[in-house]
Amino acid sequence: MMTSLLILAYNEEQLIEKTILSYVNEFKEIIIINDCSSDGTKDIVYDMCESYPNIMLVNNEKNYGAGKSFQIGVDKFLLSSSENLVKIDGDNQFSKKDVIRLKKLAESNKYDFIKSDRFWSMGIVGSIPFIRYIGNIFASLLIKFSTGFLKINDPLNGLIMLSKKGAKTISVPKLFQRYGYPFYVIVAVTNSCLRDNLRIAQIKNTVSYGNEKSSLNALVMLAKLTWYSIATYFRKINKKVSYSNLQSSFAIDIIGLIFLFSTSYQLLKFINIRYFQGVGSQSSWFTLCIIFAFLTVLLFRTSLKIENKIFQNYFEDLN
Repeated sequence: MMTSLLILAYNEEQLIEKTILSYVNEFKEIIIINDCSSDGTKDIVYDMCESYPNIMLVNNEKNYGAGKSFQIGVDKFLLSSSENLVKIDGDNQFSKKDVIRLKKLAESNKYDFIKSDRFWSMGIVGSIPFIRYIGNIFASLLIKFSTGFLKINDPLNGLIMLSKKGAKTISVPKLFQRYGYPFYVIVAVTNSCLRDNLRIAQIKNTVSYGNEKSSLNALVMLAKLTWYSIATYFRKINKKVSYSNLQSSFAIDIIGLIFLFSTSYQLLKFINIRYFQGVGSQSSWFTLCIIFAFLTVLLFRTSLKIENKIFQNYFEDLN
């Protein structure tokens, strides 16, 4: 069973050759997406293509971003004879041991999607940029809400594996063409697990950080993930009607939304009475708001537990 390696590269002239040489004898096909680098990345990979026929170089016409580059790589993979795809970045931050482990797991033919989790005692070497740390904490909460898989963590980790069947679910939207595409990939695959019987797993991995600075705009990413999670949640509710074992979760979601809207109304009434001289008992409206807020959280949590009970049959934690 053949597995391809996808490497995303943008201005990686210092590390791209070392990264490729680490895997050129491990994979029969290496797909490199050069995202219109302005340094010597393109020339370095061109030279390596002369020596290693298993390297395929794709040069983007302009700088599209990591998400669209990933989609381009997935499309190339779907046209190849490989059955599985392992994706890494050109900065050599991922441990070779973890990459080879993914390759072996892929070739066991047990999984359609494997993601990685760097947040464990030995998962980070060096100092992770603080903004990425905070972003991943928030993203980890949102991914559980979006998917119903309560054991999934670190949804912005770029070390992943896809089978052909899993890759067919991927169509990176414009929202994630630059940043955050691993979050989208997890949502896309997990939301298709029941329909397509996809097997999902998670492993621990190690990421090495140097002195690089993140160009990620935290507020933009926060807004993207929040908006997408809310939109995904409503799409997920609609899909639950089609599965008998999730219809109870659907009913609880609807009741939870009614309670959420009621909580919002009660909060607005309290604010109006307290600050804008509205008529009514502010203590009564505040008490109602607290009670309904508690019940709303309880309902959503119950729904997530029902989802997780169903979805855990498709998920394996290999840590």
